Amino acid sequence: MAESTLNFEIEDSNGVRLIHVSGPLDSATYDQFKKFLDPMISQSHARIVLDCRNLSYVNSRGLTLMMHYQKTAKLGFSFFGIAGLRPNILKSIVLLGLDKSVKWYPTLEEAVQTAAAV
Repeated sequence: MAESTLNFEIEDSNGVRLIHVSGPLDSATYDQFKKFLDPMISQSHARIVLDCRNLSYVNSRGLTLMMHYQKTAKLGFSFFGIAGLRPNILKSIVLLGLDKSVKWYPTLEEAVQTAAAV
């Protein structure tokens, strides 16, 4: 049976909040993801990097929510970076035409450096 839980670990480093996420972001875990991230995204001047190296799957609703978080962060003079997406998830982003709207970083280090500079 496939994974059905989404796990989070939070790490703060030099004013950047790293959120390590593992498992699938699908219809079963979407509400959990949203409930976890909404309060952080709503903080003004927040610098958040979502480490997706262990994110096994993201459905279109999850990708749209990530895109929404990036827009919300920008409006609140904050930063929401998405780092380390797996090739299958990147392919979904391109197939859905979201590659121009979702800003992602190939490595966690690159995302953290960008967040720290904001």
